[in-house]
Amino acid sequence: MIKNKNILLTGGVGFIGSHLFERLISNSNYVLVIDNFSSSETEKNLLEITKNYEIKKDYDLIRGDLTDYSIFTNINSDIDIIFHLAAIPGVRISIENAPKVTKNNIISTVNIFEKAIESAIKKVVIASSSSVYGNPIYTPVDENHPKSPISPYAVSKLCCEMYADYYFRENKLPVSSLRFYTVYGPRGRPDMAIRIFFSKIMKNEPIKIFGDGTQIRDFTYISDIVDGLILAAENKQSSGEIFNLGCSNPIELNQLIDKMYQIADRPKNVQYLEKKKGDVEITHSKIDKARELLHFDPKIRIDEGLKKTYEWQIRNS
Repeated sequence: MIKNKNILLTGGVGFIGSHLFERLISNSNYVLVIDNFSSSETEKNLLEITKNYEIKKDYDLIRGDLTDYSIFTNINSDIDIIFHLAAIPGVRISIENAPKVTKNNIISTVNIFEKAIESAIKKVVIASSSSVYGNPIYTPVDENHPKSPISPYAVSKLCCEMYADYYFRENKLPVSSLRFYTVYGPRGRPDMAIRIFFSKIMKNEPIKIFGDGTQIRDFTYISDIVDGLILAAENKQSSGEIFNLGCSNPIELNQLIDKMYQIADRPKNVQYLEKKKGDVEITHSKIDKARELLHFDPKIRIDEGLKKTYEWQIRNS
């Protein structure tokens, strides 16, 4: 576990970032968060995490846009590790606004790399996505699987990985890229499937499925992703490498929904609609590389993860 380090965390009050922020600050790290607070829930996340901590002493906060390099002039302390999680997420958002997603995700990442070189950062870990693979030609998918992204979001993440490789090879930047698989859990964004589904169930409204529900997803609980992020930052051998971070135990969407209705103890109510552009048919991670090099070991299975997520939504509804 990382302790007593100065850490720069981008996107630190979003879904994944807030959980990493919480873990890091609870282990005596000083965490500098950069976030543009684009989500309506980020202020709430910040208050929840920092209620027992003191700003400037335990953490600090910079509100701003990472595509503007001048944002780094606000950093007044030495940084040991950078976790770069900030991005405009979402396949459908990117299809509707490709230029915005492209500019934000790629330029912010390049700026982080430039800052890391300038400041001689000891380790950089960036968030990528399983969406870089597109529709897989075999499963489970290993890191060498061909890349055929089918959304601008996925293209932007693949481009960031390529920049990471460039900066590692040409500038010896100690950077690792992590491909996340369908992360879920408490504080999930309002546009995420599991949160939407539980919200519909709680309101006795029909769940709308785009397609026939036979899509297969490798749902990964948030605490396992946080474990993977920290393990990658701690491991010197991870520099220059790309890792899948998934549960590696995929489930069909119809089966997932059945479990959700059982947890909520509500009658099933589902509507099937036409499949949307950009959705892949299956995600299934092969995590042998992360197991071997990082000792990554996902612990939360889908039933437990769904129960924890539902309980959080009940408390926060």
